Parts: sequence; C-alpha cells; structure tokens
Amino acid sequence: MNRKRLLLLNGSPRKAKTSYVFARTIKHLAEKKGHKAEIIHIIEYFDEEKHFDALKDIILPQDILGLITPLYVDTLPYPVIWFLEKLSCDLAGELKGKEFFAVAQCGFPDADLLHPLLESCRYFAKAVEMRWLGGLGYGGGALIDGTPLEKLGRKGKKIISAFTSALDDIVEGKNISPSAQGLLTAKIPKILYRPLAAFLNYRKKREAYLQGVSDADLTRKTYLENYKL
Repeated sequence: MNRKRLLLLNGSPRKAKTSYVFARTIKHLAEKKGHKAEIIHIIEYFDEEKHFDALKDIILPQDILGLITPLYVDTLPYPVIWFLEKLSCDLAGELKGKEFFAVAQCGFPDADLLHPLLESCRYFAKAVEMRWLGGLGYGGGALIDGTPLEKLGRKGKKIISAFTSALDDIVEGKNISPSAQGLLTAKIPKILYRPLAAFLNYRKKREAYLQGVSDADLTRKTYLENYKL
C-alpha cells in the first residue's frame, strides 16, 4: 500500500469545536488505513503562538493538505485567508504537485451556502499549482458544537461514512466522489427552515451577549459610519 502523509489544517479560531471534530475524525480514519496524519490549528500561527517560519518543515514532507474550516460571513474566516496568502507567498513553487482538499461547515442547514468558500479553496490550489481533489460541505455544524461524532448516533455514523468515502478517493489521488457529499447533505423539510434558522440565530446572539456584545453592536453598520456622499 502506498502510504500517504496528510496535514489537516483546522481553520476555526475555536480549537475544540466542530471543525476540529471533523479533522480529528479524518485523522483517525487515515491512521486506521495505515497513513500518517496530523492536525495544526491555523489560529496559533495567526496569533503568533507559533512561528509561521517553522511551518515549512511541517508542510513540505506532506503529500496531501486538507483544510477543515467553518463559514464566517459567507466566506473563509480571516485567519484562514491570511494563512493561505502566507502560504502562496512564502512557499511559492514549493507546494506545486501536492494535493489539496477542503471540508467546510456552516451553522445553517443549507450546505449550498458553502459553495463560494469551496470555490475559493479551489482557486487557491490552482494559484499555487496544487492538485485540487474537491471539497465537502456540511450544513448544521453549529448543532454538533464540538461533540465527538461517535457520540452522535445515526447522524454521526452518516458523517463518518461520508468522510470514509471521501478519504478513499483522497489517498488514491482521485477527485472526491459526489456520493460522499450525498451522505453529508441533510434532507430537512422546507417548513422547518425558518424555525431552525430562528433557533440558530438565538444561540449565536446568546453566545455574543455572554462575550459582552450588545444589541447596538450587533446592528451597527460600521462600514457606513465614515461614508459620505
């Protein structure tokens, strides 16, 4: 068997939540198949807890890079954008030929919201001449909230099956099969969309209030404050 080395990039600023749970599961699945896998947290480099210069020795031996990230304001979180831009500048030419995939998740159940994010990842791969293996999108990540997939019963098993299917393609250098995305796509009746959206918005607001954010902060349009016709 051709053993591969995978580096999984956790793009969430919160190091123990849903994106990490997904990365941890993919790591364990890869190791069960005899491959090597490790996880790094992008936020540690963005916050300068770790030196970006040391990443070169971590990244260059890898065969495959995988980004596992949440959706923030309809796109990649800013630390992830910063990280990918640093890679494209500091490792220009040295990523060529490596393989790249992405797994994205958002709080809302509609995984179609993740298409622009995954397209950005495809563009990054093209820009640095890596081979894009495709991406997966999961809607409803906020409801997982860092719970290990093996503790989520039937839903967790379905997500693990999707990652297993995708990983089979990834380690063989194939594009991720649409069937893996099919396993991840939740079929939620449209009548439930509004109540579910209201519940998720309530949870996010409550979390913001706990961090000291006020109603005025939530509705503030900073981008208009200094704008004059």
